[in-house]
Amino acid sequence: MKNNHAEVMRSLADKHEVLVTLIGTDRVHYLDIPMHRNIGDLLIMFGTLRFFERYQIKIDIKAVYFSFRTKWALPNDVIVFQGGGNLGDLYEGPQQARQKVVRALPKNRIVILPQTIHFLSRNAYDECCRVFSQHPDLHICVRDQRSYELALSMSRHVYLLPDMAHQLWPIQRPFPSERRHLALMRDDSERSGGTVTDFDLCTDWRELVGRDNKHRIRKARRLLRALHLMHFNLERLTHELDLWVEYAEKLVDDVVNLFGRFDVITTDRLHAHILACLMEIPNIVWNNSYGKNHSYAAAWTGVSDIVQLGNTNLLSRENIR
Repeated sequence: MKNNHAEVMRSLADKHEVLVTLIGTDRVHYLDIPMHRNIGDLLIMFGTLRFFERYQIKIDIKAVYFSFRTKWALPNDVIVFQGGGNLGDLYEGPQQARQKVVRALPKNRIVILPQTIHFLSRNAYDECCRVFSQHPDLHICVRDQRSYELALSMSRHVYLLPDMAHQLWPIQRPFPSERRHLALMRDDSERSGGTVTDFDLCTDWRELVGRDNKHRIRKARRLLRALHLMHFNLERLTHELDLWVEYAEKLVDDVVNLFGRFDVITTDRLHAHILACLMEIPNIVWNNSYGKNHSYAAAWTGVSDIVQLGNTNLLSRENIR
């Protein structure tokens, strides 16, 4: 029997069209390029690059969060921040850099691509709201209803949109499935608990990327940071980032090849769920520690016939109120 999945996926990718007018035709700076081993962030990056290509938007400058210099921005330039799940106080670095750019460029349009917002500290949330709300042309895209409500205190311009990785639909299976059940479960602070049973392989992004790739990624980050601190020119920094993007594509391809071997995937990682959807693999999505995954499914993917919710009885850690 035919399911509704392809129609759902196409509609999610098409929802990003609103961003075309928002970004416009001026010079674009694409910031917070992920330079680490989280496959989810890499999928967001490649989805964003696909979006720019699909709508013929030229990227003039791209940078990781620590390598951007605000002096590169001309008066009419548009600043576009990578989406994801780092708008909050769970991870050190990107949020501080984002607030610094918002403070420094009050006359430039700034667009934050779809994010999940999560703060544990009321003070950190209030500070973010104070900084963001002073910018007259800051546009915040969020991935779920709870984040939407939190963003309303940050900006008058808030948009509810799906994750940028949906631009990658469809990803074809490289070969027919060989094994039945993959469990891809977090091993970090966002793990919600609970145990998956009856699987053929249980792993996480870090294990899939492996130790050798981990060391290569660290070396690449150190090199880029050193070039930034030594004030190398923009062309050299861009060249190093382009090499990283090529390398990251191979990391994602390896994961796609692995996913293609399974008939069903259980995961508490949002982008393992999204990747399974992009590959049209039936999947069971568990919540993470603060409810991000089920909130996302409620907003976007949960209507698909191939998506089920797992561990619905587990309570998520509270966001700030």
